[in-house]
Amino acid sequence: MAGAMAAALVGMVGELAARRGEEAAEVISRAEKLREGLLQLADRDSAAYDRVDKALKLPKGSEEEREARQRALQTALKEAARVPLETAEWALEVLRLARDSLSHCPKSARSDLASACALAQAAVNAALYNVDANCLAIKDPEFLTQVSARRKALAREGERLAEEIKRVLEPSLTSWLGERDSNPH
Repeated sequence: MAGAMAAALVGMVGELAARRGEEAAEVISRAEKLREGLLQLADRDSAAYDRVDKALKLPKGSEEEREARQRALQTALKEAARVPLETAEWALEVLRLARDSLSHCPKSARSDLASACALAQAAVNAALYNVDANCLAIKDPEFLTQVSARRKALAREGERLAEEIKRVLEPSLTSWLGERDSNPH
């Protein structure tokens, strides 16, 4: 949902740029597709969780039941990891679109684009935490190796893009504060 909200904000920035006569139809269209896709992924994530929950409730009295339950659980957990991994990929696309929108972002919408960046980065991170939670119980080392590599790359790219966007937007947004402390911690 955070990623969908971020996409909606990027689309709004595109619409504001279009009102000023700038060509922003592609940004508006991409933002809407990302918003819709992220909303669908939220539904898929909920359904994946339901499958895990259902697998956990399977009987485990006999050895056959335990084995069937474990197979069902492993299948459900893999899907429950894949969906948020895909969500992180889509949220990363929102960050890319926000970065690409920097050059035509009206001054009045810089805070909206910065907010979109924060929400998209949060969506990437939150989705990756869900990947982590599900992978903790997955026993397939090949699957885990593949997911681990993709997860690490998404986290790095999300951080890099967010920092790139913030470097452009934050100085003008916080200029009213005066000289910036070089050590804000």
